[in-house]
Amino acid sequence: MSANPAIIGDEFKRGFHRQTNWSWSMATAFFFGESGAGLFLVSLFYDFFPGLLAGLLLTALGKTAGHLLHLGQPARAWRAILKLNSSWVSRGLLAIIVFTGCGALYLLHLAGLTFGLMPAWLAPVLGALAGAAALVIMLYQGLAMSHSPAIALWSTGIMPLLSLTYAALAGVALALAMGAAETRVAVWQGPSLLQGVELGLMFYLLIMHFSLLHAARYGAQGARKSAELLLRGSLARAFLGVVILVGLLVPLALLAMGLEGGAGTLFISACVLAGYYAFRVAIFKAGVYDPPQSFTPRLRRF
Repeated sequence: MSANPAIIGDEFKRGFHRQTNWSWSMATAFFFGESGAGLFLVSLFYDFFPGLLAGLLLTALGKTAGHLLHLGQPARAWRAILKLNSSWVSRGLLAIIVFTGCGALYLLHLAGLTFGLMPAWLAPVLGALAGAAALVIMLYQGLAMSHSPAIALWSTGIMPLLSLTYAALAGVALALAMGAAETRVAVWQGPSLLQGVELGLMFYLLIMHFSLLHAARYGAQGARKSAELLLRGSLARAFLGVVILVGLLVPLALLAMGLEGGAGTLFISACVLAGYYAFRVAIFKAGVYDPPQSFTPRLRRF
């Protein structure tokens, strides 16, 4: 037998099988859900209404649309919430429901459209619940992936940290892009706290990517094959070229050079979001199952 089995698709022979359950539609759902939740959380901190509204819509509409494209039977999607005690997908669905409901009511209050029907004490409670649910949305998808022992690349505690950090970075990037046109928001003019946070998150993501690949290269066979696909195989151009170079190194260099202004902020945000979406697609495509060691039945020795 070959010492380095190849990707074999659906053939019944020794080799690596790619996972095909999660593809670009799930990557799209994850991307919109996490980006919207991150934007909402950042905007909640600064009380930035346009960001709150955009974040709510990105998660409620964009994530839902991605999941509907993935589901074979959308009418049965409600059943996903029935396993709250054992499934992060169920917990995530509950978080989305809480986020959408509480977030919408909170925005109606901020817009003055509750017509005095909402007690004053209830608004900050709704905002806090929506923020907590947004944090769960930023985390749960990575937690769901890390609970996949059959796919060694995903089965690591680094995966939830990657999800949370990318969601936070996407939220900061979107907030900066939206705030660039809002001259009344002083915090986004010139060097700001948010730009410093953005810079720190990019450095942290580089460390997380290195840690994930380092663990994969010294892990199980499936993890080593996944690392090979990302670094030297069919996914190398997308991962190294878009995720690392365009999504992290180029924005880092531009921020380090002190690039300012609306156009520069928009370009950096576009690079970050392109790298993030490419990561979501690449990490799904790189997921492979360990090959069976042998089809020969084991005989008990006496």
